[in-house]
Amino acid sequence: MSPNRYEMLTEVFRNPTKFRIILLLSEHGRMTVTDMAKLVKVSRSNLYHFIAQMVKDGIVKPPEVIPRKNYVEKFYRLNDEMFKAEDMKEWEKLLRIANAKEIKETVSSILMGYSMILNFIADRISASEDDDVEHLRKWLIEETPYTLSYAVMSKKTSSRINPILKELWNALSEETERDDNSDTNAWSRLLLVFLPMLGTPI
Repeated sequence: MSPNRYEMLTEVFRNPTKFRIILLLSEHGRMTVTDMAKLVKVSRSNLYHFIAQMVKDGIVKPPEVIPRKNYVEKFYRLNDEMFKAEDMKEWEKLLRIANAKEIKETVSSILMGYSMILNFIADRISASEDDDVEHLRKWLIEETPYTLSYAVMSKKTSSRINPILKELWNALSEETERDDNSDTNAWSRLLLVFLPMLGTPI
């Protein structure tokens, strides 16, 4: 992937609204601006503005127009070509030259976007039918303790855990590439946040 494409994606990640659009389209496959506005919590006019920019930049595909009885619906999808895992050293290069403001904006935007997805999942669980909750209960019992976990680690422990997480991420990337692309249902989700606390020695 060219540095220009990475720079474009980095700019998108620094924008909380654009990053939330990426997460929503990744989660749902395709959505209308009306549906996205309910979750992103911005006006439809502002959302149309952001979507138009992302379509122009090639991050979101041009809309799929579906005529209805008295109106038309426009469904948007991500351009998967923009998000293929290629040479991650380009990301490292950009991080090395980014200033403090750009780093703060990027990481803050990503974390705020993830919080939106977690709220979305929590709302779905709250509205679930009893049968679905029983499936969830079975999963939690069988997969405890790591299904829902949070840990605060010392610097020493973090240094030992880091290579394990790298191996996990590499294995996850390989399995995802081998996955059946015809199955678009998101069966499970893995959110991994491994960051030092600011104000502590790195």
